[in-house]
Amino acid sequence: MAFIPSIRRFQPALLAVAALSAASIAHAAPVALCAFPSSPTHDADLHVAAAVFKHLGLAYRQVDLSAELGKHATSEFAMTRLLQTRCSVFVGVPVGLTQSQFQQGVAVSAPYMTATFVKFRLAAPAAGSDGAGVAVAYKSPAQLIAAEEKDSDFDVENTTGDVINAVAAGKVGSGIVWYPSLVAYERAHSAVHFDVQPTRTNVSDWTLRFVAADAHRGLISRISTAIASLSASGALGGITSPWTLRPTAAEVDVDQQPHLQPAVYHPTADSGFRLVQVSDTEGAEHKADFAASQIVSGKKLYAADCAQCHGDAMQGRTAPALRGPGFAPATNSTMTIGGIDQYVTTNMPADKPGQLKPKEYADIMAYLLHANGYEPSGKVMTPDSASNDQSAFNSYVK
Repeated sequence: MAFIPSIRRFQPALLAVAALSAASIAHAAPVALCAFPSSPTHDADLHVAAAVFKHLGLAYRQVDLSAELGKHATSEFAMTRLLQTRCSVFVGVPVGLTQSQFQQGVAVSAPYMTATFVKFRLAAPAAGSDGAGVAVAYKSPAQLIAAEEKDSDFDVENTTGDVINAVAAGKVGSGIVWYPSLVAYERAHSAVHFDVQPTRTNVSDWTLRFVAADAHRGLISRISTAIASLSASGALGGITSPWTLRPTAAEVDVDQQPHLQPAVYHPTADSGFRLVQVSDTEGAEHKADFAASQIVSGKKLYAADCAQCHGDAMQGRTAPALRGPGFAPATNSTMTIGGIDQYVTTNMPADKPGQLKPKEYADIMAYLLHANGYEPSGKVMTPDSASNDQSAFNSYVK
């Protein structure tokens, strides 16, 4: 009984501490939310973020990045820098099957939307349109998708917008773009309508997620929990459905459709997602089916027909690098040997596409593999074996 008065004596102080703690929580700095200003999903991303933070009861403020990012729809380098300075979390980050776009120390949420690359054509082509050719954007997944789907007549445009305009103007019969870009175009051009079909390659599907620096992993975990709840209630699908051809990623059983769950992400104990860092594979033996003699021949052919644009050491010059992590990750690559071979044999060399002999293309492919760390198995790579090889093209060269 003597203990009760002592509690009562300290009760005012305890209430004061509780009130101070509540005030501290109430006045906590709002979450600094960033989004890519020119992304076609920008509005949908912000609506998802609003729903997530409302569900969590967290205040947030949107950071204006128009000056930093300008017309760049996505920039992983800029995103990583901004996460260290101005942004607590980024929303609307497209994540494919490759881990190479993120650096160590980045936390990634569960997906809230899946958007696929699609092949499209005008619903009502103009009279006289020949319907030939497939337009793709330079240095985009569309190039590899077209190659893997064995489209032979490429029209390479500078941007996604150029691809859509080429199809809309009847310059080409069809194009391949990310579906949200097509939705945004149709919304801005109400008189234009396209027939659309999904593509089905290992680089077709991309999930949109929240990304934060590792210091905010706890926030990312809470966001993932909110995504799951909003998905279960149907609220998430109501926001994202106009931008998707397929079910919202969070609503799909990824065990039944593993292509929707990027292989490089694994659930942590707190229900969030983390990036699995690539192990050091230098010095490991990685073989592919080509002969040592093809390396010598392929190197000569590369020097004569490829080095002018791609560099003597494949380091890149006026065209992209062809070796190292800038070309392909060390594991879980989204590119296949056959897909690259099909693209090269159709579009390269740039000044005479498709004009080398089939055996010469196979030898160049063998040299390309060797330059990226593969050792010859001794089995000769033929044109057929190269184009039909569905093995992932990894680079084991740092």
